[in-house]
Amino acid sequence: MNLKKNDKLILIVGVVILIVAAIGIAFYTSADTDNIELYVPPEEKTFDVTWMEVTMEKPIINGVAKKEYSESETISASAWSVLTNVEFRLDWEDDYTSGLLITKGADTLTAEITKQGGESKTDGNTEGGNLTFSFNVNGRPSDDYVVAETSDEAEERVKEMFPNENGASFDVTVNVQTGEKFGIRPLKFFRFLRDKGNDFDLKITYTYYVFNMEEPEEDNNDDDDVPPTGLGGDYNGACGEFYKNLCYGRGMI
Repeated sequence: MNLKKNDKLILIVGVVILIVAAIGIAFYTSADTDNIELYVPPEEKTFDVTWMEVTMEKPIINGVAKKEYSESETISASAWSVLTNVEFRLDWEDDYTSGLLITKGADTLTAEITKQGGESKTDGNTEGGNLTFSFNVNGRPSDDYVVAETSDEAEERVKEMFPNENGASFDVTVNVQTGEKFGIRPLKFFRFLRDKGNDFDLKITYTYYVFNMEEPEEDNNDDDDVPPTGLGGDYNGACGEFYKNLCYGRGMI
């Protein structure tokens, strides 16, 4: 087939246009591929959370002669901890008694302790001894785990689960009924005036739990970044970025 001169010119121009277009598309695609930044979601980790027991003591009164005592006591453990148990222990001994075979003038001590917003306990004894009042405040938190992207985020999640469980308040009332009653005999009367109550030691022992968070071990296996084989060509360009990001994001599906 013989082409005219104009037809040959048109054919040549068309071929040139196709070549230029192909080069432009290839250049645009290559440049665009080199600048692609695929979004990789942050990898979440599992943080183990364990709770450690701590026991503290708080003395309230030590050796003060009283007939009446009434105060409010607040127990505050460390921030973000869980207060589980509070125990009050009262020790005392009658300081003025008489009689050899039969004790006369024995004092009687009565104590009442009330957890604000909760239960109340009362107990007492004569001539001395000890009294113990135990209160359960919160249950022991269970060892568990949280899933988060960073240790700071994991710590905040634990704090959100136990916001205000580190304290409790109690009303404490102690009364001493002296055994030296006013009577006819002068000695008994003076003993009644002399007895100002009793010394008693009162202290609080409380138990709480603080959490410890263990970060997962880092995976230092470099094989995750090795390109897959059998692709029939060099590992570069968009294909390389695609497989590399698959490695970084594994476990997210």
